[in-house]
Amino acid sequence: MKKLITVLFVLVSTGLLFSQQTGYYNGTSGKSGDELKATLHNIIKGHTPYSYYISKEIFRQSDADPNNPDNLILVYTGRSQDAGDFGTGGNQINREHVWAKSHGDFTDWLPMYSDVHNLKPADASVNVDKSNKDFDNGGTQHSEATGCYFTDSTWEPRDEVKGDIARIIFYMSTRYEGGEGEIDLEVVDWVNTYPNAQHGKLSALLEWNLQDPPDDFERNRNNAIFSFQHNRNPFIDFPEWAQMIWGEEAANELSIDNLEISPSIFVAEEPIQISATIQNLSRIGTDAVINWGTSYDNLNQEVEMIENGNEYTGTIPGQAEDATIYYSITASDGTNDNTTVVYNFYVLKIFTADIVSIYDIQGQQDDSPYENQIVSTTGVVTANFGTSYFIQDGSGLWNGLFIYESGRNPAVGDSIVITGEISEYYGKTEMSNITDYYFISSNNELPQAILAETGGITEGYESVITKVTNATCTDANYQADYYMWKVNDGSGMLKIHNSSIFEYEPTEGVAYDITGPMNYDFDEWKIELRFESDVAEGGDLAPPTVETVEAVLNTNIKILFDEDVEALSAENIENYAIDNGITIESATQHAFNKSQVNLTISSLMSGESYNITINNIADLAGNIMEEYSSSFSYVGIDEIIDNSEVNIYPNPAEKKLNIDFKLLKDSDIKVEIISISGQSIMSKTVSAKSGNNNLVLDVNTIPKGFYILNLKTSIGEINSKLIIE
Repeated sequence: MKKLITVLFVLVSTGLLFSQQTGYYNGTSGKSGDELKATLHNIIKGHTPYSYYISKEIFRQSDADPNNPDNLILVYTGRSQDAGDFGTGGNQINREHVWAKSHGDFTDWLPMYSDVHNLKPADASVNVDKSNKDFDNGGTQHSEATGCYFTDSTWEPRDEVKGDIARIIFYMSTRYEGGEGEIDLEVVDWVNTYPNAQHGKLSALLEWNLQDPPDDFERNRNNAIFSFQHNRNPFIDFPEWAQMIWGEEAANELSIDNLEISPSIFVAEEPIQISATIQNLSRIGTDAVINWGTSYDNLNQEVEMIENGNEYTGTIPGQAEDATIYYSITASDGTNDNTTVVYNFYVLKIFTADIVSIYDIQGQQDDSPYENQIVSTTGVVTANFGTSYFIQDGSGLWNGLFIYESGRNPAVGDSIVITGEISEYYGKTEMSNITDYYFISSNNELPQAILAETGGITEGYESVITKVTNATCTDANYQADYYMWKVNDGSGMLKIHNSSIFEYEPTEGVAYDITGPMNYDFDEWKIELRFESDVAEGGDLAPPTVETVEAVLNTNIKILFDEDVEALSAENIENYAIDNGITIESATQHAFNKSQVNLTISSLMSGESYNITINNIADLAGNIMEEYSSSFSYVGIDEIIDNSEVNIYPNPAEKKLNIDFKLLKDSDIKVEIISISGQSIMSKTVSAKSGNNNLVLDVNTIPKGFYILNLKTSIGEINSKLIIE
C-alpha cells in the first residue's frame, strides 16, 4: 500500500448528478427557424452510440420510477413495472421507438436505431397497437392505456407525456439531417407518412409541447441519457425552441450567449466568475443577474452582473468542498426577459487516503492478495460498457482492473480514484460494491496496447489493453456464440466480443488487427470491442519482393514488385547494381502503377547475360525487402525480326498491303499504321511463328496519304514509310 505523494483535488460522485455544461448551447441565442435548427444539429450530432441492447440498462436511470428505483415507468400506460421484465408479449416491457423505426426504415442502422433519446419503455401489447402510427389528436380510447386514443393512422398519448413525445420527435428531426451516413428525418404536418422518413403531425406536436412542459422526470431523463451519449435533447432544456423553429414564435429580443466560467477547476472557497454576452435588439438598457443555489429548483441567491458594453460578468462566492452549485442567468430590460437553462459546477473534494496500485491488487498471481478487502485505487478509464468499465494505471502486464458498477458513466480517458471491494468472480479479479468515486481529470491519453499472440494470453493480460495483429477470422458467426467471433494468428484461438457499445461484422478468412481490454469470462479470454478503430484489416508485415526483371530496351530495365513500393527508396539508384560495367543513370517509379520501377542505364549488349542486385526497397507500410539477385539478358529487335527480310508491297498500296517478315523466334507482333500527325489508323496484334510470315492488311478504307508502318515486339520496333493511294 502506498500513500499519494501529491494531494489530489478530485470530484466525488456517489450517484448520478445533474450535469449541464456551461456554454453547451453557445451560438444559439437570437436565432430562429432553419438557422436555429442547423445550429442545434451541430451541437447535438456525433453523440456516443451504444448498442440497442444496452438501452435496457440506460432505462434504469433515464426512466426509473422515482418512488421505486427498481421499476420503470411505461410511457403510454404510466404503469410502474419491474425494470427486468422485458419481453415481446402481454404486459412485458418493450422498447418503443417514438419516431417509428419504419418511418425511414432505420432498423439496425446505428446510431438512429439505438439512440436512447428516441426510446421509451412501453407495455408490449400497447406497443403493438400503437405500431408505427403518426401522432395526432382523437380516436377511440385504448382499453389498457386508458389515457391514449387511436385511429387507423394516428395515436394520441396520455396527457402526462404529450409534451415528452413531441420533444422526442423534434429532437429526431434536428439530430438527423442526412449527413455523415445518417438518415434525414423531417417532422411534417400530415399523417400517413409511413414508410417515408417523416413523422406527423406537426401542428398537434407543437400544441402538445405547449400543453405539457418538461417536468423533473423528463429533465432527469435528459441528464441520464446525456451521461451516456454525451448529447442532450435541446427541446427539453428550451421547449420554446420548437415553436421558434416550426411555429411562429420569434427569437427573444434579449439574447444571452457565449457563457464562460472560470477557473476550469473549482477549488474550495475560491470565487467563481461567470461571463456572458447579452445583446438587446431594441437597444434598451439591460440588467442581468445570476441566480444560484445548492439545488436545481431552489436558486435562492442572487448576484448582479457588471456590464461592459455587451459583456456581463458576475461572481459567485467561494463554496465549501464537495458542493454542487446550480445557477442560471436572467436578463431584463423592463419589458422583455430571458433566462438561460440551469447550469452547474462541482467544488472539488480533497482526497488524502491511501492508494493501492492496480499492480499490487493483481499481485502477479491468479487470485488477488486483496480479495474480500475494501481498497482505493486509481487509473484511467479505458472502456465503459454501461454496467461495467475497465481502468488501467500505466502500460504493461498486471496494470488493468475490471470495475463492476451499474449506473455510473465515466468517459474513456477519465482519470479517477475509486474505492470498493476486491473479489475473484469466477477467476477474474474485479472491484465491486463501490463506496466512493473520485474524478481527477478528463481526456487523458490511454495506455499503449500490449502486443500479444492469440494463443498466448495469460493472467497478466487480464483487463489490460491488448492488441493482436494479423489474426485471421476462423469463425464469423458471432450470433451463435454470445456475440463472440474467433481469430487465430497461428498460435491459437482467441475470441473477440461484439460488446454492448460496438459490433463488427467479420469475414472468415480475413486477417485483422484487434485492440481492446482483455476480459476473462466463463473460463475463456476475449477482447472487448469499444470503438470502430479497435478493428482493422490486418496490417502489412511482409516486405516487398521482386516478381520480374525485364530489359525492355537496351537502355531501360523494367522491375515489377509484388506490391506498391515507397517512392524514396524505389528511386534511389544506390539500391540497384548491375554487373559487367553497366551504369545506372536513374530510377523512376511509374506514375500510376506504384509497383513498377524503370531503370535508365548505359547500353546493354544483345544476347549478353547480366546480374542485377536490388535491396533496401520499402513498401508503403515501411517493410524493407531482403536483398534480391537474379540474372537477365537483353534480346534486341534484330534478335527477333530479321530486318533484312522485311518486305512491304505494293507500296504505294491501294486496297491490300502485304507484309513479309522473318522471325528468328516465336513472338507476338503488333502491326500499326500511323498517320504523319501520330494518330493510330489501324492496329492489330498477331502471334507469329519462327521463320517466314506473311500478313495481309485491308487498307481500302484508309484515306490517301503518307503513313508510317510500325512493327513492334516487346523489346523493340521497326518503322517503314507507307503510301496509300
